[in-house]
This record gives sequence, structure tokens and C-alpha cells, in this order.
Amino acid sequence: MELHERHPHLYASSAQRGLLSIRNLQNSCVHLVAGEDLTSLIKATRFSLDMGHYPHAGLQQAYETVGLELFSIEVYRTANEDEDLESLLKTCKEELEREGVSLY
Repeated sequence: MELHERHPHLYASSAQRGLLSIRNLQNSCVHLVAGEDLTSLIKATRFSLDMGHYPHAGLQQAYETVGLELFSIEVYRTANEDEDLESLLKTCKEELEREGVSLY
């Protein structure tokens, strides 16, 4: 599969808004983050985690313990301009909890 097919948000001409998923592949814990520009959010999240300054202490500690290779940072869901990102974030977190997914 081509890179542009796997990560279309990186090749979009305009900023995509929505939710970002940071998943620990070792224990399947997930952290969702809402943002107006998902491409920039992915880059900023990765930079913060690499530098040891991510605002969520539990996620940062897990990232430092298991390393980059066991984390996935990807678009979870895109949103249109009419959708409220905080409501979408809350709804998606509730859905994941109902499915039995552990959240950071």
C-alpha cells in the first residue's frame, strides 16, 4: 500500500480536523486528542513525546518505558466544520470504554 493511501491526511490540501489516536500496541491503551489540524497535531504529539514533555504524564511514562516502536499515532476520526470536537471526543471515549478499551 502506498504512503499516500495509508496516510491521506498528510497529503490533504487543507487542514483536516478531528480526533487523533495514540495507541500503546503493547497493552492496547488509547489516548484520544481533538484538534483543528490533524497533520500538525501528529507532528506536535510525536515531538512532545520524543522530548519527554507530553502533557499526559501516564502516557509520557509509558512512551518512555516501551519506546516509539510500540506506539501508533494516527487519525482516529475526521470531523466536518459543523461538528463540535469536544462532544465528538467525549462520545468516542465513551464508545471505546463500552468496547472494553483501556484509556489513558
